[in-house]
Amino acid sequence: MIGKQKKGRGFRGLLDYVEQDSDDTLIGGNMFGQNARELAKEFKISRQLNPEVERAVYHVSLSAAPDDCIDKELWKEIAQKYLNKMGFDSNQYAIYRHSNTDNDHIHIVASRIRLDTGKVVHDGWDYLRSEKVLREIEKDYGLFQVKSRDKQQKTPSTGQVKRIEREQFEYDNGLRQTPPEKSIKQKLQQAINKATLDNPTLPLMIARLQIQGIEVRAGFTRTGKSKGISYCMDSQAFSGTNLGAAYTFNGLQKHLGVDYQEERDSEPIKKLISNPNLALEIAQRYHQQQQHLEKQKKRSFGDIER
Repeated sequence: MIGKQKKGRGFRGLLDYVEQDSDDTLIGGNMFGQNARELAKEFKISRQLNPEVERAVYHVSLSAAPDDCIDKELWKEIAQKYLNKMGFDSNQYAIYRHSNTDNDHIHIVASRIRLDTGKVVHDGWDYLRSEKVLREIEKDYGLFQVKSRDKQQKTPSTGQVKRIEREQFEYDNGLRQTPPEKSIKQKLQQAINKATLDNPTLPLMIARLQIQGIEVRAGFTRTGKSKGISYCMDSQAFSGTNLGAAYTFNGLQKHLGVDYQEERDSEPIKKLISNPNLALEIAQRYHQQQQHLEKQKKRSFGDIER
């Protein structure tokens, strides 16, 4: 089972999307509303308990493995168990099922604001907690065991987890003015994840990181073969292996979809590393190329319409 989480500001737009013009997709929850309009109005109850919260929407999609057969009642049970284990045991929520494709999945639309206290559900380490909860659900219900993705990204140390949990507690209870600070390792992982969202070439990824002040080092043999990659942020250096399998030279290509072609990219990478001032030029050139491609597509589409 694969799970994805998002946080947002507006309930109505999301509810309209998951409803898909059919009331049949709404299969459960703990609310009275029977459609997007009624549910959006009802979600205002929790919003009024804590009007300062901007991103009150919690959206989860859970997808079944191809070989798993999950009926409506079991999906409802799984959704409730997932929410309880993620800390949403006193929150409004609605469950929608989309089973008209090969990908049987549900959408959970929930309020992040608890009805009993008016506080926001703690979301620290929510990705890691979600992965753990899904593995437990798979075992509990005899579902296909998905290989955990945790090993691709190394988790923080026990000390870091305790520090952040303590600071989060202090922030939630008004004892601290700012939310907990992420570790340098987490910041690096997030920066690399963001820089690779559109499957860029490796030189472009490096350029994007350099623009943010992140130093990148990549070693090559005389024949152009990679000897590895490392990153430095705020004077703290990490090898790709230190960050996790997804951040090594090969892992960037395998797990994050970075495009690397030795003959095309090895020399530009060497130039970038020796002269980071080239980073902005490379990023701008890529942006211009993308704009040019978009214009060509629009012209082609216009010709077809005519």
